[in-house]
Amino acid sequence: MCSCVRSSRALSPVLRPARLLPQTGYRLASRGLWTSPPSLAVGGDSTLLPLPSQARVVICGGGIVGSSVAFHLAKLGWTDIVLLEQGRLGAGTTRLCAGIVSVAKPISIECQMANYSNGLYKGLEEETGTGSLCLAQNQDRFLSLKRLASRLKVMGISCNVIKPKEVAKLHPHVNIHDLVGALHLPGDAVVSPPDINHALAVAAAAHGVQILERTTVQQVLVEKGQVTAGWRRIEAPSSVNSLSTVLDSGRTSWGQASEMKDPLPPDTPVLMDMDGRIYARALAGRRPKPAGDPEHAGGLGPLRADAQCVLRRMPSLQSAEIHQLVNCPESFTPDMRCLMGETPGISGYFVLAGMNSSGLAFAGGAGKYLAEWMTYGYPTANVWPLDIKRFGNLQSSRTFLRHRVMEVMRELAVSCGRVLLYDRLDTQGARWMEKHGFERTKYFVPHGKTCCLWIRVKPSTSPTGSTSSDRK
Repeated sequence: MCSCVRSSRALSPVLRPARLLPQTGYRLASRGLWTSPPSLAVGGDSTLLPLPSQARVVICGGGIVGSSVAFHLAKLGWTDIVLLEQGRLGAGTTRLCAGIVSVAKPISIECQMANYSNGLYKGLEEETGTGSLCLAQNQDRFLSLKRLASRLKVMGISCNVIKPKEVAKLHPHVNIHDLVGALHLPGDAVVSPPDINHALAVAAAAHGVQILERTTVQQVLVEKGQVTAGWRRIEAPSSVNSLSTVLDSGRTSWGQASEMKDPLPPDTPVLMDMDGRIYARALAGRRPKPAGDPEHAGGLGPLRADAQCVLRRMPSLQSAEIHQLVNCPESFTPDMRCLMGETPGISGYFVLAGMNSSGLAFAGGAGKYLAEWMTYGYPTANVWPLDIKRFGNLQSSRTFLRHRVMEVMRELAVSCGRVLLYDRLDTQGARWMEKHGFERTKYFVPHGKTCCLWIRVKPSTSPTGSTSSDRK
């Protein structure tokens, strides 16, 4: 036996999704909940589902990412799909997620995934369309937000670059004295991650996916470079794993404050201060949920700086009582991009992991693209920046991951593979990049100069008769 099955219990009844789950099955009148036969049972822990004798796809992990993959595979016509969860569905990182679905992502494919997720979640529950504010404390950050706004507008996503005074109108508790500007995304939303996770699971079960909770996967058999079994003698030509070796665990923290003297309006946007490394959102329209503990900042240790950033950005929290402080693990990749695709060297073993605290925003789109990849051999979007093949064996080293993730998260000048001529090249204005674990020179900027980009275009004549051929 290559995989230990501790117990397999039925999926608990959950909320019925509004559009994806057909109205079949029966309703529990006392709770107003729907179940979907035959894959879900009502008996909770007292009802056991038998292990299937075979499976075409085995998905390891019943968080929002695994549930999304199962749902999208079933929609594409796959059968004999088994979803395994070692605990309860959505009881891991999904349960501790802040519930923010924002399209403010650094690369286009991530914006596309988040935008698709936003639309998908609207069909699963009544989400709160609060919008979000991305703040800029300096000109570099403001320029980055302007570039992001240009990219989002090309994709048809509504966004506006606004001034600090407009920020104060949208969010009355924000201190704007050090802000240069902000990016307002009115389409961003706040959802309940456990409800979304369960709705996806119920919708997948309605399409025939078998879900087994409290079932632990200890080993995946690989023979001649191909996945051969999931548990016991069950054949699994394809499998999806929700974990990966090219990851390092970090921590993410947030605190929940008590009700404020001046309750926040229901449409108050989510606050994201990337320079301060904090975010804040309202719970039930009244309780801000910032990263840090303003009340007991002195006893937070490494979180003290985050708490100070919270108080500096939202001074009104000085008098708020802290109800809860959560410090939970999270997975991060060396380049802060998730891992997707078939693992090199192992046929039929697909990975979707390393969400870098954006699992909720990416789950819908990422699950769709991976399902297409497994079905057609390629997704309908260019996911090359996320392909797991971009990493080599060196990036799986614990030493490399430990130092690199510290650099990514804290912006420290730590590198596992620094070149011997680093100091000499750096004094000459070298700008650096990382490639397969080593720092490499990307280009040089002489001291006292700024990096300019010249684009030569075809000469054109304006209505006034003047011509232009070069643009800076």
